[in-house]
Amino acid sequence: MIEAPVLAQADAPKAKKEAEPAKEAAPAASDVLPLILFAILGRSFWLLVFVSILFGWPALVGVVRAEFLRARNFEYVRAARALGVNDRTIMFRHILPQCIAPYLILATTHLGVAIIIEAALGFLGVGIPPPTPTWGNMLSDSLNAGLVPPWWLVLFPGAAITLTVLAFNLLGDGIRDLASPVDGGES
Repeated sequence: MIEAPVLAQADAPKAKKEAEPAKEAAPAASDVLPLILFAILGRSFWLLVFVSILFGWPALVGVVRAEFLRARNFEYVRAARALGVNDRTIMFRHILPQCIAPYLILATTHLGVAIIIEAALGFLGVGIPPPTPTWGNMLSDSLNAGLVPPWWLVLFPGAAITLTVLAFNLLGDGIRDLASPVDGGES
């Protein structure tokens, strides 16, 4: 006789969670609004840059603010304040240099994301207009070559996108390793 497995009391909540259907996350407004603005205002390189900056700066500012709040509690900042150094000198000489490396790391990551977004918009046909050569437009034009496009029309723009984004991510990793030599870059 085969017995049905009995769930332990600790496994009961886990089994209940698995039985619930997964809820799909709605896209954030910061993901959809740039696309809407880009579609309404037209398609140009400078508009794409403006919209990317408009919706990308809050994350960068948040990181710099968090680093600033962390750095202001360092011992040497407190010592400078105790010695009577004015706030402007403390900010520019002691705190701001601590905020530059995290900003550069995040900026290189955002640059890679911006390249992928531009390529995706160009591929979908809603990016920069076709006379301007972009990797997304090149990938989109490769589909006009037929059902199975020649391999080089897809490989080279795709490889260029991949290698460029990888290069910016590795640059960010290198900056992180240089900025934190004490722990050997491990984070």
